[in-house]
Amino acid sequence: MSGLQAVPFFSAILLLVNCQMVCSGEMTQSWVLSDSKLMANSPQEDPRGNQNEKISAAVPEFSENFYDLPNLTLIDKTGREVDFLQVIDYGGPVMLQFIFATCSSICPVLSASFASAQPVLDTLKASYRLISISIDPEQDTPQKLDAYANRFKAGNNWYFFTGNRKDIDSLLKAFNAAYPGSNKMYHKPLTFMRSQVNAPWIRIERLLSKNDIVTAYKKLIEPQPLPKSNQ
Repeated sequence: MSGLQAVPFFSAILLLVNCQMVCSGEMTQSWVLSDSKLMANSPQEDPRGNQNEKISAAVPEFSENFYDLPNLTLIDKTGREVDFLQVIDYGGPVMLQFIFATCSSICPVLSASFASAQPVLDTLKASYRLISISIDPEQDTPQKLDAYANRFKAGNNWYFFTGNRKDIDSLLKAFNAAYPGSNKMYHKPLTFMRSQVNAPWIRIERLLSKNDIVTAYKKLIEPQPLPKSNQ
């Protein structure tokens, strides 16, 4: 086989492998990871460049918390002003992440976990809401968030918000997600889940796969067993 013949041959093999991963339902971050532009900085590496501090996607850390969230107004990807508490207190399950549109490290992977989990979540409970909030409101206009949403094929249950710097910082602080200094590349890979109003938030640290999201969501919405009687 000549060199000119070998190039399309190996391209076909790579295409076949990627297709098998997507079609098998294991589309976690594979399609993002294959995008060299998105993955200019590896999501497995600390954005500060410290090679000794790897961000592990394999061992998510879970904790249960109650957050005192501020009552403020955000702007959605259509440019409409919305009451943040009304959005999350609608009565059903909520999953929330902080991202920004030009992020090339952990944000695409966070969003890919939502994107790949959407079809499964749709079959489990129709009223869920996915929420992505920009931590870069100076750059992330509604138009940019709309383009970002289209990039991840966001469905009707996935909401994207920006706002002003003061309100975004207030939200980050309320969720104990503020990063040191003003460098947004220091933000952590966090996902927050809540089953209903007044329920505790499940805080998950680390990057998640589709299966991680779906498994955590199933536990979130499944009926809790009644405590056993002493009799």
